[in-house]
Amino acid sequence: MGYGILWTPPWCRLKDCETPRLTTWLTILYAFCGGFNSANLFYSHPILNVLAEDFHTTQSGVANIPTLAQAGEASCLLLILPLADFFPRRQFTLVMTTLAALFWLGQCLTNNLTIFLVLTYLSALFTCVVHVVIPLVSELSSPSQRAFNLSIVGTGPTFGILLARILSGIVANYTNWRNVYWMGLGIQILVLGLLFVFMPDYEPINKRPLRDIAKTYPRILLSIFRLYFRHPVLVQSSLLAFTSFTVLTAYWTTLTFLLSQAPYNYGSAAIGLFGLIGASTLLLGPLFGKFVITPLRVPLYSVFIGITLSMVGVVVGTFVGVHNVAGPVIEAVLLDAGLMVLFVAARINIEGIEPGSSNRVNTAFMIVMHLGQLVGTKAANDVYELYGGWIPAGCWGIGITAAGYLITAARGPYEKGWLGWSGGWGRGRKSAEDHVEDAEEQSFGASEVHKTEK
Repeated sequence: MGYGILWTPPWCRLKDCETPRLTTWLTILYAFCGGFNSANLFYSHPILNVLAEDFHTTQSGVANIPTLAQAGEASCLLLILPLADFFPRRQFTLVMTTLAALFWLGQCLTNNLTIFLVLTYLSALFTCVVHVVIPLVSELSSPSQRAFNLSIVGTGPTFGILLARILSGIVANYTNWRNVYWMGLGIQILVLGLLFVFMPDYEPINKRPLRDIAKTYPRILLSIFRLYFRHPVLVQSSLLAFTSFTVLTAYWTTLTFLLSQAPYNYGSAAIGLFGLIGASTLLLGPLFGKFVITPLRVPLYSVFIGITLSMVGVVVGTFVGVHNVAGPVIEAVLLDAGLMVLFVAARINIEGIEPGSSNRVNTAFMIVMHLGQLVGTKAANDVYELYGGWIPAGCWGIGITAAGYLITAARGPYEKGWLGWSGGWGRGRKSAEDHVEDAEEQSFGASEVHKTEK
């Protein structure tokens, strides 16, 4: 059964090789743990100005902290997460969370900016709970419940990220900024404890000896990139997620600089409280899944709604934000709402496209999405500093959001190739839910053939 962190409590063990049932409680638990594990990447955002003062550097210097955090997570997606297709997901998740917490401890203790930056990258490299549980929840959900369950588990990370900003701003305003990181360490230990006690054991998707996995590791990584050439819908969905997350991350990165300067001159606590605005929107995430995405049935229609919500938010925030705080408030609400609708719809669109490779499909999708976060963090900061502040950065965001419309229009919901609208656009044809059911039948058939061959 394993020792230490690899030991499995009796109530979490597999019984007769039956896949554990996905309950609402377990979905909420995965949302919570995924959310606060992902929060590691965002505690620094509201306190970048404080970090710059303490480490005696410029805003550009501390902007490397969130940039390296995003780079670490992107490396995790590319180099580590594909292995989740071959290891038991409970043990895989617990080991990764433990390593992330150990490197986070180093961030709490160091006084050297270079070491802090290196540890930021290493901690993010093993921050992967959300990337394990999202494909797991999608895999275990019935088609009729998939949008609702994905909305819950998809809300968790964003909700955790926003709460991280709130807590970070408040704690740094009244105490030393290092207490923010000690708080983050305590939350990681809580996440580790909850997963250890409640996460069921799951059979590996592809069970192989460790030696075989090591030998085929380069081919495993190569198989991720082959997915882009085999599945046009994966490329389209990934690019849509790229645009959405680029704009959202750009907003939160530059918001700190806008609100900490004239005419607002807000402190860390007030800036952190802006996260409450987005958090209140995200509480409606499951309702978006149940009453918007599921009834529309065709995910691309929901994607269009998500892009439109984001576009309105960016336009209002960009041109009102320099005069009135209502601009950034409206932008936060609409950006988060648009992101939730687009993310869940895009994730449903790629469900079941490659049977037996759910984590690698998720990796292919999330790599592009997190490259968007990386681009949003770095490029928005550069545009803000080089071209005159909030409005140029916002106009850049408007252009990226508009690109989402072009990506949506380039390929219709029933198109099998790379470009075009063959099959039309009407809802009277086969629905997205039907496509998912077909994919699941194909997956089941493939698994039966595999068993027969054995």
